[in-house]
Formats: sequence, C-alpha cells, structure tokens
Amino acid sequence: MQHLFRAWESFSSDIRAASHILLLSDYDGTLTPIVGRPDEAILPSEVREKLCALAKKPAFRVGIISGRSLSEIKVMVGIDGIYYAGNHGLEIEGPGLKFINPGAKAAQTEIKELTRQFSAKLGTIEGVIVEDKGLSLSVHYRLVKESEQDMVAEVFHQIASPLLREGKIRVTSGKKVWEVRPPIDWHKG
Repeated sequence: MQHLFRAWESFSSDIRAASHILLLSDYDGTLTPIVGRPDEAILPSEVREKLCALAKKPAFRVGIISGRSLSEIKVMVGIDGIYYAGNHGLEIEGPGLKFINPGAKAAQTEIKELTRQFSAKLGTIEGVIVEDKGLSLSVHYRLVKESEQDMVAEVFHQIASPLLREGKIRVTSGKKVWEVRPPIDWHKG
C-alpha cells in the first residue's frame, strides 16, 4: 500500500469525484500519539471537532477502528452517529449495525483465564499492564525496566505457548505490547 501523500494527486481527484466516502481511522498512534499507558491516549479536541464536522456531511461515513474494546473506544472518542470497531474489528457498532464475531465469543473463556494468569504472574512487575478487553487481551510492557523485559517475555510465552500450540489463541505483537486474540482469521482490515 502506498503512503497517502505519495498518491495524493490521484487520491484527491478520486475524493472530489466520489459521491460517498467512508473514512476509517485507527485510534492509538494515528488519531492520538503512542503513549506510555493506554489511558493516556486522549483524543485531542481539534481532532474530535474535525471528525464531528466530517460525520455531519451527508457524503461521509466516519469510523474508528481500534484494538481497544468497543465500549472503551466509544467512550474515548465520544462521537454519536459514527461507526466503531473494537477488539480489532471483532465487535462493530454504528448506525444500523451491531456485530460480534461468533468465533471471538466462543473463545472468551480462554481469554478470561489467560487474563487471570497474566495478571497473577506479571501484574506485580512494575510497568506491566494486563488489559482485559473481553474478546481479547493485551499485555503492555513499554514501562517495564529494560533489565526485566526478557523475564516478562519469558513468562508471557510460558503462559501463552500451550494454548498457542493447541490453536486456541493467536498472539501478535506491537509497540511493546502483545495482543492475545481468538484463533480466527480476523484483523482491523
């Protein structure tokens, strides 16, 4: 995929000619900067105002996609009448739409148990944040001392590996975070 600014000439011409536009954006690291703790990723008021203005235009549909839970991203953004996709698209809600991926719902027991195990084994380490998102979970280690990061990784993989081998979960990694999701072919895209 080309970066938007490299394709700006053709993109802007296509946008001007379009009768209907769906604008989807990620939240963390796109609408807000990457921060140390997930609760510090606050949507700037000027960004919220621009999204609201776009959402009011008849030709536009606006949506926010996030790895956060649907309920959390709706509160963080706080704009009525737009689409929200939480848990990497496992749950989607907006005008005339409410969806929860059935495969994700079926894996909730494993996700809940893993959340409990990660919290018990890693929750006492300064800087580790275990985030239960209902249909998925995240283990953040951005704030962990560098000298303890290998140990955190070892404990994480020790707990996750059996379910990973059995095909009961999927694990992806991001910017000093591991995402544990149901074993289904599903993502923000």
